[in-house]
Parts: sequence; structure tokens; C-alpha cells
Amino acid sequence: MARCSQAKPLCAAAPPRLSRRRRQLSMNATSPAISTSKSRWPALNKPAKPPPPLLSRPKLPVPTTTTDTAAGDKDSTKKPLPEPTPVPPSTSGAGDVLRLMNALGLPPDEELYISLLRDCADAAEVATVHAHVARRHAGGLPPPLVNRVLHSYAACGDIGAARRVFDGMPARNAMAWATMVSAYSDGRLHRDAMRLFALMCRDARGLANDDGLAHATVAVLRSCARAGELHLGEQVQALVVKKGRVCGDIGSALVQLYCESGGLHKRARQVLAMMMRRQCQEPVPEAAWTSLITACHRDGLLDEATDVFRDMVSAGVPRSSFSLSSILAVFAESENQQHQGYCGRQVHADAIKRGVDTNQFVGSGLVHLYAKQGRLADAARAFAAIGGKPDAVCWNAMAMAYARGGRYREASRVMYQMKAAGMNPSEEMADAIRLACFR
Repeated sequence: MARCSQAKPLCAAAPPRLSRRRRQLSMNATSPAISTSKSRWPALNKPAKPPPPLLSRPKLPVPTTTTDTAAGDKDSTKKPLPEPTPVPPSTSGAGDVLRLMNALGLPPDEELYISLLRDCADAAEVATVHAHVARRHAGGLPPPLVNRVLHSYAACGDIGAARRVFDGMPARNAMAWATMVSAYSDGRLHRDAMRLFALMCRDARGLANDDGLAHATVAVLRSCARAGELHLGEQVQALVVKKGRVCGDIGSALVQLYCESGGLHKRARQVLAMMMRRQCQEPVPEAAWTSLITACHRDGLLDEATDVFRDMVSAGVPRSSFSLSSILAVFAESENQQHQGYCGRQVHADAIKRGVDTNQFVGSGLVHLYAKQGRLADAARAFAAIGGKPDAVCWNAMAMAYARGGRYREASRVMYQMKAAGMNPSEEMADAIRLACFR
């Protein structure tokens, strides 16, 4: 009974406590009808769209050959448009300069034409400048310009165009004759050079004291030596002796003529004597002495070559690598021990004094000289002193020096070093080292 009296009446009873799941279901029942599956799983029914671009990229204009490119087009620097006018192969030649002068309305003067002709690289550029000059000077080209046009054609090797300019000259000076004779001589047209020189001596008067005559004489003497025309060379010598011009380059050309003719060393010595008498006017060039030394060495006249070198030293002519290498080759083949020993050391000291001991030709001569004497240590020092890359002659000389001296291991090492340097040893050296290996 006590329990029953403590019970609460039914009307005042509290509402039943609902669970969280039931409260949520009751709230959904009172809200508008919404598809639960769509709100909870939207990605299952429709995929998400990618975000739109921030800004649309404008289309760049495509460069063509007929339309102009925009100022901000970056592709125009990579692929420029072709020019409306045809462009010559040379982008910075004389034709471009002349077209620029025409576009600016500036008339070129004579100095500009001469400068352009001096810098022309080929005959086509010379023809371009020549045509431009001819249009501006319809009455005829001034003498300095026509001489420069002739010289430019000859320097570029277009002898035909040079001859046409030469034939069209109303008055030819000595330089025009000399340029044409030199062009024929350089182009190995020696008969034409000699024929034109004879025509020059007959028609061109008052050219005895002009420098152009000296240039033409040197050119025709070179052609006489190469063509074997000794008779004409003697006539040219008589002419220059009469004019008193046996000196300088003319004298060197006469010495070379007699040296290449064979067996005329006395005639060459006579020319050298005449040049020595006129040394106060112009010193005797080294080329004249070297030509005679080389000719004597070639013909086996080693003592005479030594005498010529002594005269050269006594005359105070400065020696270079050409004359020193020539006399070293003479000393290396000479059987005179004095020449090989004392004179060879003097030449070596002179080469060191003049700073040419590192030259390849001088170094090769020193290696040959010391190897012939059996002084292998001096030969090795001379070989090591050669500057740059020794040539095949130096390598062969050093290897053969070791082989003749009985040092076959060093000779083999030099041969392998030579092969590593990209050079092939001579057959004589290879055979000598093979024979040494079988001993």
C-alpha cells in the first residue's frame, strides 16, 4: 500500500524521453519532403564539374608572309619576315652599304668607294661597287678609282675582269701595268705576264723611276724562274742594271732566278756582290742569302753554302728561322767535324739569342745536327725546347737518333709517343726499331 500511495497520477505524467535517433526522425517528418539520398551522397549521382578558367587566353596572331606582325608578338624575333627586296649572300657587304646610302640620299664620295673596294671579299662585291661607280661617273672613272677597281679584281683572282678594266683605261700608269703583270704571274699565266711586261717596256715611257716598274720587274722575274725562261731573265737583268735598280726585292728575284735555273751559283754570287755595293741605298734582304744557301745545299755544295752564310753574318744581315734552319741542315750533312761541332753550337747560340730556338724548323735542324754527332742528351733538350706541336720530321729525327745510338728502348718510346700524337713513323725508323727488338 505504501508503494501505491507514492505513485504519481497519470495526468501529471512527464512525456516519455525519446532517443536521439527517434528525435531526428520526428524532425524530418515535420520538415518538407527532401530526398535523403541526394542530400547525403551528391557525388554518387552527378560528378563534380571542373572549375572554370580565371581568364580566357587571347589568341596570338600567326605571322604570315603577306601580313604585318603585331608589335608585341614574341614569335617575330624567332622567325622574322622576309625582306621585300632580295638580300645578297653577304649581309654586311659593300652592296648593303651602297643601298643604305641610296636610301638615305647620301652620295658616296671617292674615299668611300676606295674603302669599300679595299674590303671586298670576292669578285661579286667588286663588280657591285664597280657598277655603282660606273653609273655615277658615266664620263669615265677617276684614275685612283680605276686603279683600285683593277687591283681589287686582281686580288680576288678574276683576271678576266681585271684585263677588261685594264684594256678600257684611257691612260695607264706604272701601277696599272704592275698590277696586271703581277695578276698574270700569281695566276700561273707566266707567258702572258712576260708578254705584257715586254709591251710595258715598249709602250710605257717615263716609268724608269716609278715604283710600279719595280713591282712589275719582280713579278716578271718570278715568272721567268718558274717558266724556265733564262734568256728573258738575263734581258731583264740588263734593263735593271742600266737603270741602277739591282737592289732590294729586284736583286732577290734575280738571285732566285739563277738559283732555280741550276748550276748558276756564280751568277747569283755576282748579283749579291752588286747588291752589296749598293747596300747604302737599300740593305740586302735575307731572302737573297737564304735562296743561295738553299741552292748550294740542294746541289751538294756544302762548303760554298757555309761561305755564303759567313758572308751574310759579316754583312750584318739579321738572321731569322729561315736562314738558321737552312744552314743547320747544311751542317748536319757536312762531313767536316768543325762545321758540325763548333759552328753548329754557334748557330744554336744565335738561335737562342734571337728567340727562334723553339721554332719547329730550327728545332728539327738542331736535333739532326746533334744526333749526327752522337750527342743524344743535347738532341733531347733541343727536341723538348720545340714550342707547340713537333712535326713528323722532329719525331723521326729524335727516334732515329736514339736508334743509331743504341738506345732502342727510348727509340720505341718515341715511336709510340709519335703514334699517340697522331703521326705515322717513317719506314726507316720502324725498320730500325724492329731490327733492334730482335737483337
